[in-house]
Amino acid sequence: MKSVLLTLLTLLAFANLTFAQVKDTLPRQKFTYSHHRVNPWISVPAIVLGTYASVTRLKKLQGKPMVELSEIENLDPNDINGFDRWVVRQPVRDGDWAAGISDQLFAAGELAPLTLLIWKKYRREFLPIGLMFLEAQATQGLFYGYAPFGPSVVERFRPRVYYEEMRNEGDLNGETRNSMFSGHVSTTSTGFFFLARMIDDYNPQLNTGQKFLLYGAATVPGLFSAYLRVRAFKHYPSDTLVGLGVGAFSGIMIPQFHKWWAKRHRSRAMLQPVTGGGAVGLNFNMQF
Repeated sequence: MKSVLLTLLTLLAFANLTFAQVKDTLPRQKFTYSHHRVNPWISVPAIVLGTYASVTRLKKLQGKPMVELSEIENLDPNDINGFDRWVVRQPVRDGDWAAGISDQLFAAGELAPLTLLIWKKYRREFLPIGLMFLEAQATQGLFYGYAPFGPSVVERFRPRVYYEEMRNEGDLNGETRNSMFSGHVSTTSTGFFFLARMIDDYNPQLNTGQKFLLYGAATVPGLFSAYLRVRAFKHYPSDTLVGLGVGAFSGIMIPQFHKWWAKRHRSRAMLQPVTGGGAVGLNFNMQF
């Protein structure tokens, strides 16, 4: 929760600062964005409501009843599907390092778009970029809290319940029921796929091969996070793949929607009469 609030405050602070600087350098007119159409009066309430709804549901999911030993003492690893079964046959080693690194990747995914501030062309439009990123993270949070393939509907014990040495009372809290899907992977993936989408949108000269490499690189942090969550006995591979898909969708499709919206409004041209010097003509005023 603290990291979410820190991300919100940081992005909004940078966005307000850069927006003010850009606005002061422009003549008095309606401020427009060339790549995406973002209306703060709609985006900010949507972000606040979406974040509140997802955080509220997360607390509810974390507060599920503790797992009783009677629920897991007769679990059979052979009942797990073949794709995921190998996870509960890993040798037991200290998994804290894997969980710790995955937490760092989680934070990196929340802050990744801040690296765009290095380049002027992104700083000029960091208000819409920042708002779109917050929308993307709110979207993946809503998927986690409310999707029919998330922990609200699918109750799945985490892999650690199959190991007697991990069945300490503190390890069997309500979150033990929330294996499907991985929120760490979805959060990490959202940040890096969003970063890749911004680079793609602002660099139309990229060819197909370069775009392939760009989105391939954006997949790496999510895949590494997936490996770490499996290695830490937190999730099965299928849990992490769903998280990766949710992150890719949220990070790519939120900007895609705003890009489509911008193109839709650019297509609306207004014809305005122009007079002066005895001539009468028409002025095309593109609406953004």
